[in-house]
Amino acid sequence: MKDPTYYVQFSSPEDPSRWHTIARVEGRALADEMVRLVEGSYGRTTVTYHYIGRAVSASALKKHGRLQHADWDLGVGEFRGYGDSLREKAELNLRAAPD
Repeated sequence: MKDPTYYVQFSSPEDPSRWHTIARVEGRALADEMVRLVEGSYGRTTVTYHYIGRAVSASALKKHGRLQHADWDLGVGEFRGYGDSLREKAELNLRAAPD
């Protein structure tokens, strides 16, 4: 059975109502690890505030009419590189974690 698809998003205190989609991943464990990293300081050189992260299922986004925007944000959004580096680190962390 295929793992559910999650979209990892973050917002900043400067604009808490705006969610930036940075990754589409398979499985809750990877999504949760990326949220943990986004809420820390990983991948940012200057941290003056902390992001708020969340993992939203594709079905929930679809239900609320936000799936198309999330996919658009992945394609043209300015944070795609940040999402790629977070995914890479999250995958390393999950491989290193004891079962």
